[in-house]
This record gives sequence, C-alpha cells and structure tokens, in this order.
Amino acid sequence: MALFKQRSSSPVLEDRIRAAIEGMRPLLRIETMDVELIEFEAHDGVAVLRIAGDCPDCQLSAEMLTVGIEAHLRQQVPEIRSIRAVGR
Repeated sequence: MALFKQRSSSPVLEDRIRAAIEGMRPLLRIETMDVELIEFEAHDGVAVLRIAGDCPDCQLSAEMLTVGIEAHLRQQVPEIRSIRAVGR
C-alpha cells in the first residue's frame, strides 16, 4: 500500500499568502531580496519560505528583513502563526 503525503493547506490559502508576498515584492527588490512560498503547514500555522538575495551590509540586516516579512504576512494572512526560512 502506497502512502501519500496529505496536502497541508488549501490552494486558496496558499494563493492568499502568495498575493501578500507579491504586495511586498517592490520593497524587497530595493533590498535585492526575494521571497517564495514553499508550503504552508496548516496544522501548526507555519509558512515555509525561501528567502534569497544579497545582503550587502550584514546577516543582521537579512534577519531584520525576515522579521518584517513575517509581520507583514501575519497581518495579511492571520492563519500564519510564524514563518520558517529555508535556503538562502
């Protein structure tokens, strides 16, 4: 018997998250950053994101941007409890 991974969230919810990301994309480009939704883990409210780009100043600046991204996404999509960044 084959085991299949159940989808962790609805496509509608993921579309709302992607739309929120699109809304902040112009600001991210100023900082030469980009964000992509990998998946939303509905069972614990975690949005898994790939955050990429060049941070010319330091790691702290990239971490501050991540905090800002999380705050924006949580405001736009209340189902998000936190984000987890993967691969830079």
